[in-house]
This record gives sequence, structure tokens and C-alpha cells, in this order.
Amino acid sequence: MKLKLKICTVLMAIPALFGLSVGSVLAKSDIVPGGPWLTDNQHVSLERLSSYPELVMQLQQIEKTSKGLVQLEVIGKSNQGRDIYLAKAGNPLNPAVMIITQQHGNEPMTTEAALKLLKFLSTGSKQAQAILDKLYVLIVARVNPDGTELFHRYNVDPAAPASNTAEGFYTSSTAGVGWDINRYHWVTDWQESTLYQNHPLDYPENPVPEARAVIDAFNNYQPEWIADFHHQGTYVTAEGESVTSSILWPKNEFVAAEIVDLSKQLCVVIMDHMEKFGFAVVTEYPGGTYAGIGRNGYGLAGAGSILVELKGGIGQKSSGMIIKHAYEQMMAIIGATADGSLSSVDPFRVDEIPERGSYYYRDLPPE
Repeated sequence: MKLKLKICTVLMAIPALFGLSVGSVLAKSDIVPGGPWLTDNQHVSLERLSSYPELVMQLQQIEKTSKGLVQLEVIGKSNQGRDIYLAKAGNPLNPAVMIITQQHGNEPMTTEAALKLLKFLSTGSKQAQAILDKLYVLIVARVNPDGTELFHRYNVDPAAPASNTAEGFYTSSTAGVGWDINRYHWVTDWQESTLYQNHPLDYPENPVPEARAVIDAFNNYQPEWIADFHHQGTYVTAEGESVTSSILWPKNEFVAAEIVDLSKQLCVVIMDHMEKFGFAVVTEYPGGTYAGIGRNGYGLAGAGSILVELKGGIGQKSSGMIIKHAYEQMMAIIGATADGSLSSVDPFRVDEIPERGSYYYRDLPPE
């Protein structure tokens, strides 16, 4: 891994020597660094990624070899009948924290990072035990098992209508595909949801079982914070740096100020930690206020809540780096919570996080 990262760092530094600039519309030759990116006809290999049976096998193996440090719980089932697992590490009497990954089925690398984190916690090493002595770590590695098998954004639901966000249908543009899980985290009251408000008779309950599973686990364990890991596309800053991750706290105006501050503190921890890596560029994600998004929904429910969006749209290229970055960010916020340093972080330092920048077009977009 270290060798790969060193090579990547060197390659990324080469274009910077030429002082390339970025305009409002970005072409391939303008990017510092350029790539990696998917070509139009490139085969995307998924061999590195865990299939659902492989994921379950790994989780069960971690539980078996952890000597009681990790326990699994099935918190729900997908529409196609796949179990959704919550891995619980440590002492349930400790304060809980929660990490979830892969609400969108085609955003896979963070699940591999979560498995890496679980393996570390299960070792009982001195560093792992220092965390588990203080925290109860909850991890849902792959919220969306059905969508992952099809490698698409949504869950799988033949009854899902076509998209109409004004009506509360955050779904595929094609009817019968599925729901965007990360728009249905109405934690405190489903009847406040846009979908219920518009269609109370058709949707008296949340129609997204994967979202319901996470909500139930959240309500059962009441974590102090929840971190939701995703992938975004490939972006560059105004200076032409390739964005490796973007982060954000709750933006809904009704989230309590102290919860917003806690969430901002988590973001600052990630920013500071990733500055140690010369190939890491952390920016602010430009997210909105919609209450059903996990970042806002769990903030409204009284927990610190952050979104982490890792670089995406690259297939398996640089997958090792992306997994490493996700793992480091998970470890950073868990470590800062366990050792108490999180509480001394200045939340106003989120103002230091730069804007995300522009989407990276391999070629000029059509006019």
C-alpha cells in the first residue's frame, strides 16, 4: 500500500510543475493532476469488491475470530430478502458512535474501508482496545445490498414510481427501479416526510426498508454521532487540485446549534488528519437542507451527523488510495472521540475547508 501511495504522489506532482490553471469549464489538459478517470469504453472490474456472500462471510469471520469483541446483528432485510448487518464492537455500556456505508449501490470503496476498520477493532490490539474501552462502535457496512448487486444507485423495488421530487419520489427516472435510500431518513416522524404529506394513503409508512433498518438501529442505540460515507464524482478545486473527499455537517435550520457544532468538530478532525497526507485534498460538500437526507435527518434527531464523499467515477483506479482515505477518516473521528480531543476542537474552523470546486470533465461538455 505504501509503495502504491508513493507512486501515486509522484505522478500527481508532475503536472503541478507546469503551473496549469483551471477555468470554469475544465478540460482534461487543465487538471492538476490529470486523472485517473474512466474512459468511455473501459471495462470496469469489480473483482476487488466484496459480493454480498463475500461480505457476509467476512463479517461472520470477523465476529468469530474477535473473541467477543465484535458481534453481528441483523437490523433489517432488503426488498430482495438480503440481511442488513450491524457490526457492534466493544462494550454496549460505553457511548455509541455509528458509521454507515454504501447507501448507494454503485459507491463501493467505503464498505471495504469499513471492513478494514472492523478487522482492526477485532484484533484486540493495544490501540484497538484503547478505543473499545471508551466507545461502542457501530458499523453498517453496506446499507444497500440489492443495489450493490446491480451496481446502481438505488435500492431494488419494482413498485417504485418514476422520479418526482416535488411529490417526494426520490427514485430513478424510470419506474420500477428503486428508491434513493439517502432521502428517506425521517427519523423522528415519518408523517413529516414529503412523501407522506403528498401521498398519505399510498405511503402510510416509509417504503424504503434499508432506511428503516438504519433508523431502527439508530433509535435502539442512540449514538452520539453518525458518519455516512459515500462517493461523489471527480472534482477539482479552483487551484486545479484533484479533490479526494468532500465533507459536510447538517444544514437544516432546525438542527440544534450544539449538534451542528459537534458535527463541525468531526469535520475539522477529518480536515486536520488528512492534511498529513500530501495527496489528500478535503473540501466542503455543497449539500442542502432537505430533512430526509441522513446528514440532516440524524442531526434533527439529536446526534452529530456528517457526510463524507470520497472521490468517485474512477472505477478500480486508485481504489487502494480511496479505501485508505476512507479508513483514515473513520479512524480519525473514532480516535478523537475516544481520547476526548474531539471536545476541544474549534467548530468554527470549518471555515478553513475550501469549496469543492468544479466537476471534472474529461473533455469539454456539450454547449
